[in-house]
Amino acid sequence: MSTTATAPLGTAKPFGAFEWMVARRYLGATRRGGGVSFITLVAFAGIALSVATLLIVMAVMQGFRTTLLDQLLGVNGHVFVQSMSLSFDDYDELAERIEGVPGVERVTPVLRVEAGMSAGDTLTAALVQGVAPEALRMIDEVSGPDHLVAGSFEDFGAGRNGGDEIAIGFGLAQKLGVSAGDPVTLIVSGGAETPMGTQPFREKTYRVGAVFVIGNSEYDQVYAYMPLEQAQLLTRNRGEVSEIEVRVADPQDVRAIAPLIGEAAGPGTLLRTWQDRFSSFFNALQVERSMVRIILSLLVLVAALLIVSGLVMLVKDKKSDIAVLRTMGATRSAVLRIFFTSGMMIGVGGTALGVVLGTLFVANITAIERILSTLFGIALFNPEIYYLSEIPAELQWGEAGFVIVWTLILSAAASLFPAWQAARLDPVEALRYE
Repeated sequence: MSTTATAPLGTAKPFGAFEWMVARRYLGATRRGGGVSFITLVAFAGIALSVATLLIVMAVMQGFRTTLLDQLLGVNGHVFVQSMSLSFDDYDELAERIEGVPGVERVTPVLRVEAGMSAGDTLTAALVQGVAPEALRMIDEVSGPDHLVAGSFEDFGAGRNGGDEIAIGFGLAQKLGVSAGDPVTLIVSGGAETPMGTQPFREKTYRVGAVFVIGNSEYDQVYAYMPLEQAQLLTRNRGEVSEIEVRVADPQDVRAIAPLIGEAAGPGTLLRTWQDRFSSFFNALQVERSMVRIILSLLVLVAALLIVSGLVMLVKDKKSDIAVLRTMGATRSAVLRIFFTSGMMIGVGGTALGVVLGTLFVANITAIERILSTLFGIALFNPEIYYLSEIPAELQWGEAGFVIVWTLILSAAASLFPAWQAARLDPVEALRYE
């Protein structure tokens, strides 16, 4: 009779149906009440909410990074070719050579002008980009219909020497209190020669032809565009540019094509990629993202500790059951697997629920933000501050994979110690006071 009773336990397969059944039953209510079941639910909810929070925050950070990168690469070039001398007067021939490099999509000579811009009694700093009219119309982040706030780019560059029409950012227009059709005055250093000497400043009045919004306050508050020929006249740099901006098909692989562009540019030029020019900005973003990932990963660690406490209480509550299983032929390893499986059920189930909740939240984050804003009567994400119509969120499955693996590793580690304690339990001691 004893042999018949112990045979099923002694011959049970590791992680087989019997061990799964016992592990699942042990997660339920206990004979002394629902304490262990409540702790199990708390641990399950803690794992799920920690995973969901980590996924949501990382998705929002990735969304902001992608949005900022798209804005930066949309407005600026991907490779910047500069002259080692003070002037760059052979840019037309140089641009033609660079255009022949495989992978190059567009080459734009640019004259950057640091100027003061005034309207009425208001004066502010502006970074004016002198570009060819057709080149500006190809920058969708500036001249695209979704970015045009007022006016148009139809007459940009029309007229003698490029005309007198400029385009300014929305933030810059707000500072000056102007809109399309209003006059503004540009003030640059280096005036005309007079019998009394060289004037310190040169100024000229232009008409605002268009107001655009890039979506980045750093650009919208200082950027302005004017025809290249007019910028050369204003700065007395006729026939010269500051640099040549090169746009490539794959900005992320720009370092592979940069040497080819350097060969086409020839000696006497200096090349910098967008990764070089904006390295400090994106390095700061990467450090911030890594630190947030580490900090939020600690939430999962805290939730995993709930598994430890839940299983420790479960082992204490099930001492007599463990002793009975041992006397019926269950091995120490079988007991260890049963309680380890109980802990992993919490970890795997909580992780799965957290991934579902996080994915649903990210997919509906704009609707959720609007509901919460309406409920609390405040703008949680004000477009006038962030220059974005909605919260950018991009869930990367590689990031989700990291969260899942990290959570399962912590769940497994949290389950091992209580399971090992259960396996070491002496059946005689457990049954002595029963």
